[in-house]
Amino acid sequence: MQITFDPHNAQDRAAIAFMLGTTAPAAQPDTAQPDTAQPDTAQPETAPEHPAGDTDCHGMVHDDTIHSTPASKNADGSWRAKRGQKEAYEAAIAAATPTPTPTPTPAPQGMPMPQPASAAPATPPAPIDYKTMAERFMAKMADPDGLPAEYEAIYAALSIGYDDLETNQTSIARLSAYMDAVDNGDDHDGCVRHAMSA
Repeated sequence: MQITFDPHNAQDRAAIAFMLGTTAPAAQPDTAQPDTAQPDTAQPETAPEHPAGDTDCHGMVHDDTIHSTPASKNADGSWRAKRGQKEAYEAAIAAATPTPTPTPTPAPQGMPMPQPASAAPATPPAPIDYKTMAERFMAKMADPDGLPAEYEAIYAALSIGYDDLETNQTSIARLSAYMDAVDNGDDHDGCVRHAMSA
C-alpha cells in the first residue's frame, strides 16, 4: 500500500510529522498576493494637439485654419492667431462673442415721473364789433385803391352772407382779417388766404 502526501498541504505535513515523531512546522499563511491587473498607465503613442472639447476664453474650439499650430493660448486664455489670418481670427472672435444688450435703467421707486405741463386753455379772441368793422370796410370801398376787388367778389371768396353778416362773428372776423391783409399790401388771393386761415 502506498500513501501519497502533499507537502504543500498543512494537514498532510502535520500527519507526516506525527508519524515521524517530530513537530510539524507552523503552517505559514499564504501571503501570495492575488494576481490583480495593474492599471495601464502607458501614454498613447501620439497625444492629440489639443484635447477634444478644449475651448479658449471666447468659447471657441481650436481651428487649424485661423489658430496657430501646434495649439497654444495667449495670456488671456484665447487661442493664438495663425500668421496671416488676423482678420479671419478677429471675425471668428466677434461671431463667438455675444454683444451685450444694454438694459434700460429703471426709474427709482417712489419717485413720480415728471409730467409735461398741461397747456393753458387758449383764450378765445375778443369778438369784433360789427359797427367798427363795417365803418372800416365802407371807408375802404370809398377809396379807389382801398380794396383789391369788388365787395361782391370778396363776400363770395370769404363765404359771407348778406343776411347774417351783422350777427355772424365768423363772417365779421373774416372780413376784418381780409382788411388787415389789405393794409399789409397783399393782393386779393393773399388776403383771402389770410382771412380763411385766421
